Amino acid sequence: MKIEPGRIINDFIEPNKRQYSIPVYQRNYEWSKEQCVKLFEDIVLAFKKDRTHFCGSIVYAQIKEEHNIHYYVVIDGQQRLTTIYIMIKALLDMAQTDKEKEAMNEALVNYDKFDEYAVDTASKLKLKPIKSDNNQLLLLMDNKQDQVDRTSGIWHNYELFCELIKEQQEDGLSVKDIYRGLEKLICAKISLDADDNAQEIFERINSTGVPLSLADKIRNFILMVDADQEKLFEEYWLPTETAVTRDNMTAFFIDYLNIKIDSFAREDLAYDVFKSVYYDGKYTNKSMLEEILHYAKIYKAFLYGNSKYSKKTNQMLSDLQKLKQTTVFLFLFHVFDDYESGIISTAELEKVLEFLRNYSIRRIICEISSNSLRGLYKTLYARVFARKENKEHYYDSLVCFFSQLTSRDVLPTDAAFVTALEVNNLYRKNALCKYLLTAIENQGKEQLITDNLTIEHIMPQNKNLSTAWQTMLGENWQEVRDKYIHTLGNLTLTGYNSELGDKPFIDKKELLTEAHTKVVTLYEDVKSCESWDEKTIQSRAHRLSSIIISLYPIAEAEYQVSFSDPRYQEYSCDDPDTATYKAPNYFILQGERVNCSTFADMLKQFIVRLYGIDKSIIEAMARNNERVVDWSQSIMFSYDENKVNGDYKISGTEIYENVGYSAAHIMYIIRALLDRYDIDRSDFAYSARSNKPADKEGNQ
Repeated sequence: MKIEPGRIINDFIEPNKRQYSIPVYQRNYEWSKEQCVKLFEDIVLAFKKDRTHFCGSIVYAQIKEEHNIHYYVVIDGQQRLTTIYIMIKALLDMAQTDKEKEAMNEALVNYDKFDEYAVDTASKLKLKPIKSDNNQLLLLMDNKQDQVDRTSGIWHNYELFCELIKEQQEDGLSVKDIYRGLEKLICAKISLDADDNAQEIFERINSTGVPLSLADKIRNFILMVDADQEKLFEEYWLPTETAVTRDNMTAFFIDYLNIKIDSFAREDLAYDVFKSVYYDGKYTNKSMLEEILHYAKIYKAFLYGNSKYSKKTNQMLSDLQKLKQTTVFLFLFHVFDDYESGIISTAELEKVLEFLRNYSIRRIICEISSNSLRGLYKTLYARVFARKENKEHYYDSLVCFFSQLTSRDVLPTDAAFVTALEVNNLYRKNALCKYLLTAIENQGKEQLITDNLTIEHIMPQNKNLSTAWQTMLGENWQEVRDKYIHTLGNLTLTGYNSELGDKPFIDKKELLTEAHTKVVTLYEDVKSCESWDEKTIQSRAHRLSSIIISLYPIAEAEYQVSFSDPRYQEYSCDDPDTATYKAPNYFILQGERVNCSTFADMLKQFIVRLYGIDKSIIEAMARNNERVVDWSQSIMFSYDENKVNGDYKISGTEIYENVGYSAAHIMYIIRALLDRYDIDRSDFAYSARSNKPADKEGNQ
């Protein structure tokens, strides 16, 4: 990077055979009237007082040389440079002598004295704004004022400068005088070379403005100084942004990065992760944008569907969205890659998606915590298809894997699903509750539009039930109410929720029947009941749960795929001493499987993941030089290398981590850290085999 004093006119405007481009992704030209008037006044004052005027910095980099014209990209200062260029055009049009006109014209355009380099319309002007502004500027420069968009900032400020110049001419100043004032504008001229990181410099310059989003940073990194930035922007970046939409760009890039790296990409560190992926993968700007667009098109289908996929595929993706199961995208990126590559058929893709939807429903109904899902789906593809031959039985491999899990992520059985449906609080899972009630009603007939329907409790929610309801429910009415109020057997859909309220059952039944002739299945047993009590609620819950399980079954695997290794067994951290004389091969933390070769390696990787979840806890422990295990004399974390054993630092930090523990001691540490992070111990497991000398000799 080269920084030196510069002059706007002498260094940027007047030199021949140069063109300064505004990056295609920058915002439109939008200097206000107030800004333009202030700059013009400063220019006039600079001339009258014969003194220089500092107007900020211009940061630029050369991107190519073609036909003897040097092309530059303006990284910072584009609004100011565009304003001055428009002002010179106004000076040209307000000039009163041929000499003035010639001087202004030479400042604006490149010229080829001997017609050697075929200077064309695209390279003639010395400034090239973004596409929409460039069209207006070209029209203005070609004197096609009648075609210029009168609402554009370029036209507004051109007219403004013409008025301001005219006022000065009436006061005795000439175009030449005003141009002399322009020549006194000085700036900080910052030229970047190939070794400079244009994006980082741009970020530092703009650090006091609106923070750049992750997508902004990635776009600038790829496009900022690329010679073909306009083509890459039009062919790859814009389609990506259109597919994903701007509001979803950060979420898309986080998901994209999480399928590219072993650990998780936190939003605050995601840009650095992206650069590592770019450099480590030896991407070019084009190849990176091609890959991003590929996954953006898949991501669009996840969010909005795509007509290129089957109706059932789109329905399954829509259902996963309704269930808010977006963490599954980390797995589905790979699945759709296999589909696009012809590894699996449409029918197989539909089966996989249906399984994932039905698994999600079962998991939510069975009230299995969702905190392991992100880790589960991130590593799922690698775990299921570690053996390539498993792809020959794609669906079977997936369902067998979930059936053989020993963690909480195991596929809930039909029995567990039915029990949970009948007894758990379904109402608090509001979106899923309405989804299931709608599915029950819509099965096998004309689809009922339920957008205007709400969930209704047949037995009212009111804690102070009326005497009529208390009598109907029996002596233990309070217990019955508390137990069944929000369960499947007591819930239905209605468009008259406020009118039904706390009415007695007989009145409520009549209103439901009369108001909703189209709602059939949900009211079937309600209409035939003379009373509403524990027995009728249980009976209805059983009927409706039978319908739900038929609607969301798990198709059994036709081909059995085994994921067990007889040498290894999974262990919890409940008994740390079990780790003695063991050799681990992986651990699972909140669903994410992480390979490891030793317990020391396990501890290091475990701590990295905890730090990613909440770094403040470990930082506080390091500041306080805390012990993790009460009976241990060793300090686990410290900023002082002398306080711990060894010189190992947690990656990317100045925190030293103690090393050199036995396998059992490490498990005690892991258990204590899980408690410190308020992570359920059942969210951790590890796989290991025995390495006792006797075992190796076959004597045990």
